Amino acid sequence: MIIRSLTLLNEYLDNELSWRKKELTSLKFMLTKCRAHEEGILTRAALCILYAHWEGFVRTAATCYVDYVVRQGVHLRALTPNFIALGLRSEIRIAGGSDKSTMHTDLVKRVRSDLPESFRTDSRKAIQTGSNLKVDVLNEILSVIGVDPTNYLGKRVIIDRLVRYRNLVAHGAHGEGFEIVLCDYETMHNDVIVLVEMFRTDVENAAVQKSYLEPVPASSAPT
Repeated sequence: MIIRSLTLLNEYLDNELSWRKKELTSLKFMLTKCRAHEEGILTRAALCILYAHWEGFVRTAATCYVDYVVRQGVHLRALTPNFIALGLRSEIRIAGGSDKSTMHTDLVKRVRSDLPESFRTDSRKAIQTGSNLKVDVLNEILSVIGVDPTNYLGKRVIIDRLVRYRNLVAHGAHGEGFEIVLCDYETMHNDVIVLVEMFRTDVENAAVQKSYLEPVPASSAPT
């Protein structure tokens, strides 16, 4: 993907969210029309698809935003710490896996330098969900892209329940107090729609407000 402008970013996110919502809405309608003996099976299957769209949209939207920031050609020194860390991720990992003081010192020198080069990273590898998008994993993704996690932390119960139920279904759990009924699925469906729309809005706002840029200190601002 190549996201060079706000228009392209917004269009991509709109299209990505549109087809996912359409599929989920169709699936929810099918569930309300299924026969009684089919409801349990279809609801379990629908839950896995619901989770897949939640994880898929978060990963895709966050990746698009990283790609957008890369395409702006901004110097590392002008970016917020999260993007500097992303730009230096390989060097950080190498230094972190070594006991050599020289490597650690070289990394510190790099960070303290003017970092003249433009921000570069492989956006396709920047976002990792691990197929288990709990709140703690989501919080790491939000940290990568510099989005405030407060609203999502407030929905920890909803998000982690979705992951837990999906894992139970995916691992073949049945009985033993675990059951997904239609009304439970409908509640989670509505929660996921709210979450993906909120995530889309946060990504778009970050791009519009240029949240990836480190604020210029008042004393350094031109007069």
